[in-house]
Amino acid sequence: MPSWKSDELDSPIPPASEPAYYDGALGAWVLTTHADVLAALRSPSMVMDGSKAATDEDMRTLERMREETIAALSGPQLRRWSDTMKPFVEERITLLPEREVVDLVGAYLQPMCLQLAAIVTEVDEKDAARLRELAIPVSASAAEPSDDGLREQARAVTAELQACFHAKAKTLRDSGFVALSHTLPSLLANGCYALLHYPKQWTLLHRKPELMEQGVEELMRYGGLSRYLRRQATEDMVLAGVSLRKGDRLILRIVAANHDPARFVCPNDLEVLRRGRGQLTLGAGPHACVGAGLLRMAAAVVLRPLLMRFASAEHGGSVEWMGGSGFRAPSRLPVVLHLQKQSSETSNEKTS
Repeated sequence: MPSWKSDELDSPIPPASEPAYYDGALGAWVLTTHADVLAALRSPSMVMDGSKAATDEDMRTLERMREETIAALSGPQLRRWSDTMKPFVEERITLLPEREVVDLVGAYLQPMCLQLAAIVTEVDEKDAARLRELAIPVSASAAEPSDDGLREQARAVTAELQACFHAKAKTLRDSGFVALSHTLPSLLANGCYALLHYPKQWTLLHRKPELMEQGVEELMRYGGLSRYLRRQATEDMVLAGVSLRKGDRLILRIVAANHDPARFVCPNDLEVLRRGRGQLTLGAGPHACVGAGLLRMAAAVVLRPLLMRFASAEHGGSVEWMGGSGFRAPSRLPVVLHLQKQSSETSNEKTS
């Protein structure tokens, strides 16, 4: 699988949107525009690549799981989890130093996401760190899905992980724990990295924390995690202006779609005042992320106090990256935080 270097958050060259094309080396149609990717995500004639055609029983099982998850992630429940997290966040935020280098991932994002993972999946806090270590191969395999070795390691630990979780909703067991303890901090690290390069946007959210929910949408668009999704046609059809045959494979480049100038004005700029939820980081259609509400709540709960306390931030050293073709994010993000805004932060131009 090509890495499409322009999809990487630190690339000096932004991703390009172009008409659908067939890549012979990949054996798949590649979709990059927002309209084409959205159409593929919404199509009932698309399944995840490699999936068998779903039977009626499969569909009923999936529907039951979605209903269970939706019920488990009700608005009142999300608010309760948010309230439960507040004292942990407030305590951790006071430990972050001012005007000295600190790794934002290790010192703040990872521990807060792990705390939330333990609360949501109902595991003992004493076991959470061990389970996070155990789940590393699962997250690593998702980050680099073409690595057969990582895939085997992930399979080897999955059964052990599954035995450790007993939440009522199946999606809030091992898979939910991995999403919250590994995927979420990576998503937030990308968001923080983006804000470091747009200091005026950090300042805006500091001054107006009520914009945080809107800001989360823009951070997901600009620095979203998943780089692409695979799909397969279940019947002959026309999509994205091309004639597909049953069994044809597609690669949906999510990052490129999220930076499509036909859908977003100045798509390669971070603008937290951007209106509308057009980002595709959390999917769309029948396979949209059922935990989207939880991820949005979690992002706001973790990021809002950070941005409220610190008026500005700057890079404190070299960023270390993890991941691969599936997703990529900072594993170490050295920053220097300031309680007072630095006088040099006057423009929204992307810093180097």
